[in-house]
Amino acid sequence: MPSITRVIEVHQELESASNAPMLIISEILWIFFGIVFIVHLLKDRKSFSLLGLSFRGLFFVITLLIIGYLTNSIMNCNFSINETQWKKGYLKPYILSLPEHKKNVDDFSLLLNNEVNGINSIYINGEKPLWFKISLLDKHRLSKKIVLQCIIQKEPIKKPFLTYKKINKNISGQYTTNAYYETILHIPEEYKVITPKN
Repeated sequence: MPSITRVIEVHQELESASNAPMLIISEILWIFFGIVFIVHLLKDRKSFSLLGLSFRGLFFVITLLIIGYLTNSIMNCNFSINETQWKKGYLKPYILSLPEHKKNVDDFSLLLNNEVNGINSIYINGEKPLWFKISLLDKHRLSKKIVLQCIIQKEPIKKPFLTYKKINKNISGQYTTNAYYETILHIPEEYKVITPKN
Protein backbone atom coordinates (compact mmCIF):
# COMPACT_ATOMS: atom_id res chain seq x y z
CA MET A 1 0.00 0.00 0.00
CA PRO A 2 1.50 3.37 -1.00
CA SER A 3 1.66 6.17 1.55
CA ILE A 4 -0.03 9.53 1.02
CA THR A 5 3.41 11.08 0.48
CA ARG A 6 4.23 8.64 -2.33
CA VAL A 7 0.79 9.17 -3.94
CA ILE A 8 1.39 12.95 -3.93
CA GLU A 9 4.97 12.62 -5.25
CA VAL A 10 3.94 10.44 -8.18
CA HIS A 11 1.03 12.77 -8.97
CA GLN A 12 3.41 15.75 -9.04
CA GLU A 13 5.72 13.81 -11.39
CA LEU A 14 2.68 13.10 -13.56
CA GLU A 15 1.79 16.81 -13.66
CA SER A 16 5.36 17.78 -14.57
CA ALA A 17 5.30 15.23 -17.40
CA SER A 18 2.09 16.81 -18.71
CA ASN A 19 4.00 20.11 -19.00
CA ALA A 20 6.80 18.46 -21.01
CA PRO A 21 5.47 19.40 -24.49
CA MET A 22 5.54 23.10 -23.56
CA LEU A 23 9.04 22.69 -22.09
CA ILE A 24 10.27 21.01 -25.27
CA ILE A 25 8.80 23.74 -27.49
CA SER A 26 10.32 26.42 -25.24
CA GLU A 27 13.72 24.73 -25.34
CA ILE A 28 13.65 24.48 -29.15
CA LEU A 29 12.80 28.18 -29.39
CA TRP A 30 15.60 29.16 -26.99
CA ILE A 31 18.11 26.96 -28.88
CA PHE A 32 17.03 28.62 -32.14
CA PHE A 33 17.36 32.02 -30.46
CA GLY A 34 20.85 31.07 -29.21
CA ILE A 35 21.96 29.97 -32.69
CA VAL A 36 20.65 33.21 -34.24
CA PHE A 37 22.52 35.14 -31.54
CA ILE A 38 25.81 33.27 -32.27
CA VAL A 39 25.42 33.92 -36.03
CA HIS A 40 24.80 37.60 -35.25
CA LEU A 41 27.96 37.68 -33.10
CA LEU A 42 30.06 36.13 -35.86
CA LYS A 43 28.75 38.53 -38.52
CA ASP A 44 29.26 41.67 -36.40
CA ARG A 45 32.56 40.72 -34.74
CA LYS A 46 34.39 43.72 -36.26
CA SER A 47 32.09 46.25 -34.58
CA PHE A 48 32.70 45.08 -31.01
CA SER A 49 33.04 47.52 -28.18
CA LEU A 50 33.80 46.59 -24.58
CA LEU A 51 30.30 47.55 -23.40
CA GLY A 52 28.65 45.77 -26.32
CA LEU A 53 30.77 42.69 -25.74
CA SER A 54 29.85 42.54 -22.05
CA PHE A 55 26.11 42.86 -22.85
CA ARG A 56 26.35 40.18 -25.53
CA GLY A 57 28.30 37.90 -23.20
CA LEU A 58 25.75 38.38 -20.40
CA PHE A 59 22.87 37.74 -22.80
CA PHE A 60 24.60 34.58 -24.10
CA VAL A 61 25.13 33.27 -20.53
CA ILE A 62 21.47 33.93 -19.68
CA THR A 63 20.41 32.08 -22.84
CA LEU A 64 22.60 29.10 -21.90
CA LEU A 65 21.19 29.08 -18.34
CA ILE A 66 17.61 29.06 -19.66
CA ILE A 67 18.40 26.23 -22.08
CA GLY A 68 20.11 24.30 -19.26
CA TYR A 69 17.14 24.80 -16.92
CA LEU A 70 14.66 23.65 -19.58
CA THR A 71 16.82 20.59 -20.41
CA ASN A 72 17.05 19.68 -16.73
CA SER A 73 13.26 20.06 -16.31
CA ILE A 74 12.61 17.78 -19.30
CA MET A 75 15.10 15.19 -18.03
CA ASN A 76 13.37 15.13 -14.61
CA CYS A 77 9.94 14.36 -16.10
CA ASN A 78 8.63 10.86 -15.43
CA PHE A 79 7.25 9.61 -18.76
CA SER A 80 6.86 6.02 -17.52
CA ILE A 81 3.42 6.55 -15.93
CA ASN A 82 0.13 8.04 -17.09
CA GLU A 83 -2.93 9.13 -15.10
CA THR A 84 -4.73 5.80 -15.50
CA GLN A 85 -1.70 3.90 -14.19
CA TRP A 86 -1.35 6.38 -11.31
CA LYS A 87 -5.00 5.91 -10.31
CA LYS A 88 -4.73 2.12 -10.54
CA GLY A 89 -1.30 1.68 -8.96
CA TYR A 90 -1.21 4.44 -6.34
CA LEU A 91 -4.51 6.24 -5.70
CA LYS A 92 -6.84 3.22 -5.63
CA PRO A 93 -4.73 1.12 -3.21
CA TYR A 94 -4.30 4.15 -0.95
CA ILE A 95 -8.02 5.04 -0.88
CA LEU A 96 -9.06 1.41 -0.33
CA SER A 97 -6.63 1.10 2.60
CA LEU A 98 -8.10 4.10 4.43
CA PRO A 99 -10.25 3.46 7.52
CA GLU A 100 -13.99 3.66 6.94
CA HIS A 101 -16.01 6.19 8.92
CA LYS A 102 -19.54 5.17 9.90
CA LYS A 103 -22.39 7.52 10.87
CA ASN A 104 -25.94 6.59 11.86
CA VAL A 105 -28.63 8.14 9.66
CA ASP A 106 -31.88 9.45 11.10
CA ASP A 107 -33.48 10.55 7.81
CA PHE A 108 -32.50 11.20 4.19
CA SER A 109 -34.03 12.65 1.07
CA LEU A 110 -32.91 12.60 -2.54
CA LEU A 111 -32.22 16.02 -4.08
CA LEU A 112 -33.22 16.18 -7.74
CA ASN A 113 -31.22 19.32 -8.48
CA ASN A 114 -27.57 18.58 -9.32
CA GLU A 115 -26.55 22.23 -8.73
CA VAL A 116 -26.13 21.66 -5.00
CA ASN A 117 -23.54 23.07 -2.63
CA GLY A 118 -22.48 20.15 -0.47
CA ILE A 119 -19.79 17.56 0.14
CA ASN A 120 -18.52 15.96 -3.06
CA SER A 121 -17.90 12.23 -3.13
CA ILE A 122 -15.25 10.61 -5.29
CA TYR A 123 -15.34 6.97 -6.37
CA ILE A 124 -12.27 5.16 -7.64
CA ASN A 125 -14.35 2.80 -9.81
CA GLY A 126 -16.21 5.68 -11.52
CA GLU A 127 -19.60 5.35 -9.78
CA LYS A 128 -22.02 8.22 -10.42
CA PRO A 129 -23.35 9.44 -7.06
CA LEU A 130 -26.61 11.25 -6.36
CA TRP A 131 -27.16 14.24 -4.08
CA PHE A 132 -28.85 13.59 -0.73
CA LYS A 133 -29.82 15.64 2.27
CA ILE A 134 -29.03 13.44 5.25
CA SER A 135 -29.73 13.83 8.97
CA LEU A 136 -26.89 12.19 10.88
CA LEU A 137 -27.12 11.13 14.51
CA ASP A 138 -24.16 11.69 16.81
CA LYS A 139 -23.32 9.80 20.04
CA HIS A 140 -25.81 11.92 22.02
CA ARG A 141 -28.62 11.22 19.51
CA LEU A 142 -28.49 14.82 18.25
CA SER A 143 -29.28 15.29 14.58
CA LYS A 144 -27.01 17.17 12.15
CA LYS A 145 -28.11 17.80 8.55
CA ILE A 146 -25.61 17.64 5.71
CA VAL A 147 -25.86 17.62 1.93
CA LEU A 148 -23.58 15.19 0.14
CA GLN A 149 -23.13 12.91 -2.83
CA CYS A 150 -23.39 9.18 -2.27
CA ILE A 151 -24.60 5.94 -3.77
CA ILE A 152 -27.30 3.72 -2.24
CA GLN A 153 -26.75 0.15 -1.21
CA LYS A 154 -29.65 -1.97 0.06
CA GLU A 155 -28.77 -4.43 2.80
CA PRO A 156 -30.52 -6.67 5.34
CA ILE A 157 -30.26 -4.10 8.15
CA LYS A 158 -32.79 -2.36 10.41
CA LYS A 159 -31.51 1.24 10.40
CA PRO A 160 -29.73 3.21 7.68
CA PHE A 161 -26.15 4.35 8.08
CA LEU A 162 -23.52 6.17 6.05
CA THR A 163 -19.95 5.02 5.38
CA TYR A 164 -17.18 7.09 3.83
CA LYS A 165 -13.42 7.55 3.76
CA LYS A 166 -11.35 10.73 4.09
CA ILE A 167 -7.79 11.62 3.17
CA ASN A 168 -5.61 13.69 5.51
CA LYS A 169 -3.65 15.67 2.86
CA ASN A 170 -4.64 17.26 -0.44
CA ILE A 171 -3.33 15.22 -3.36
CA SER A 172 -4.43 17.59 -6.13
CA GLY A 173 -7.16 20.09 -6.93
CA GLN A 174 -9.63 17.23 -7.41
CA TYR A 175 -8.55 14.92 -4.59
CA THR A 176 -8.84 17.10 -1.47
CA THR A 177 -9.50 16.72 2.24
CA ASN A 178 -12.89 18.42 1.74
CA ALA A 179 -14.27 15.51 -0.28
CA TYR A 180 -15.51 12.11 0.89
CA TYR A 181 -14.34 8.94 -0.84
CA GLU A 182 -16.32 5.76 -1.55
CA THR A 183 -19.40 7.21 0.21
CA ILE A 184 -22.25 4.72 0.58
CA LEU A 185 -25.69 5.20 2.12
CA HIS A 186 -26.63 1.75 3.46
CA ILE A 187 -30.41 1.36 3.70
CA PRO A 188 -32.74 -1.50 4.69
CA GLU A 189 -33.94 -3.68 1.82
CA GLU A 190 -37.59 -2.73 2.35
CA TYR A 191 -36.93 0.98 1.71
CA LYS A 192 -38.13 2.18 -1.67
CA VAL A 193 -36.01 4.83 -3.35
CA ILE A 194 -36.78 6.13 -6.81
CA THR A 195 -33.69 7.50 -8.48
CA PRO A 196 -33.65 9.69 -11.59
CA LYS A 197 -32.53 8.11 -14.85
CA ASN A 198 -29.39 9.69 -16.35
